[in-house]
Amino acid sequence: MALSDLRREMVLAAIDEFDRLGRDAFLELYGYRPAIGYFLVHDGKRYDSKAIAGVAHREVDGRPLRPDEFSGGNATVARVLGDLGFEMTKPGQIVEVSSIEDLMRKVESLKPAVSPATGAQKRHQPLTLLWAIGRAAQGKPRLRRWESTYRELGRLIEEFGLEEDRPNPEFPVLWLHHHGLWDLPGHADVPAASGRHAQKWMKEREPDSGLRPWAYEIVTDHEDIRARIVVRLLSAYFHGVDHNRLLTRVGLDAMSPPTSRREAVVERVVRDSLLADQIKRAHDFHCQICGDRLALHRGFYAEGAHIRPLGKPHNGPDEPGNLLCLCPNHHVLFDRGMIAIQADLTMTDTGSGVSLGRLRVTENHEIGQEHLDYHRKIIAERN
Repeated sequence: MALSDLRREMVLAAIDEFDRLGRDAFLELYGYRPAIGYFLVHDGKRYDSKAIAGVAHREVDGRPLRPDEFSGGNATVARVLGDLGFEMTKPGQIVEVSSIEDLMRKVESLKPAVSPATGAQKRHQPLTLLWAIGRAAQGKPRLRRWESTYRELGRLIEEFGLEEDRPNPEFPVLWLHHHGLWDLPGHADVPAASGRHAQKWMKEREPDSGLRPWAYEIVTDHEDIRARIVVRLLSAYFHGVDHNRLLTRVGLDAMSPPTSRREAVVERVVRDSLLADQIKRAHDFHCQICGDRLALHRGFYAEGAHIRPLGKPHNGPDEPGNLLCLCPNHHVLFDRGMIAIQADLTMTDTGSGVSLGRLRVTENHEIGQEHLDYHRKIIAERN
């Protein structure tokens, strides 16, 4: 029985069944013993690799393989699953099982260097993460040759870094490696992220590199988590930067939905920016006022609403803190001042004075109080 015919989607289907049944029931159902050394690590969880491969094989010839029909180990199961892009462990290896919460904590605990001239945090680390997340969103391979990584990150840092910054892509890659987010497979002598020795080491080794497998799988499989990380990085490190241009440069424009049309008194076109698209995805297209999510034939629909409107006379910024994810009805009502949001995020119907509850929020999307103040005083109260 050949395992070489397995495809990634077959393995993911077996993993889903493992999760539904639980480990003990899954192994008992298919007659497998618990694994001892070789495990598959996916989305922060550990799975018995031989059992997963054997059950996945049912999609090849109509039935799962019995344990005695093939051998496990490094030369068979581990090799095949590894070739399909899954993280595999070996006997005695400490298993790196990390979760969405671990990823969010690591993103929130970046420690960029500070510019001695301006006191601003440098953008090398967040730019490196945005670049890698963009690659994941486009379905590109996790690992990238160093020559290409060096060139692409260097250009990004030159374009979106602080004015006095040198590119030096070696340093964010090495720092993120020691922080537990970046993979330099096959290298155990990785130097600290500073000095000429680090640059010389990278130049001589020219390592393939990219996000750690578990982090790559999370940002690939969980669109809302990917968007929350993007919003967090933009809010924390890229003040005064054209966020939509940056999102385009890192490849996070490819997932944008086509322009949609909504009928009011006259038909108007709703063109959300790339940034607004990330905000909607961070909220999984749920309206922050009512919680509803509109289901269409091709997915879900919501709209990005600026709290302080763009353009004259309001001149609101296109930044995460000035954006909400709303359904079409509440977008219109909010724009017309029929809904006001207080500093504590409680909402009021300005026509009747009735409380509408509290604005729904999500992690890493912080609403700007200055924009809420402006909306209450200039739009809600005046209207």
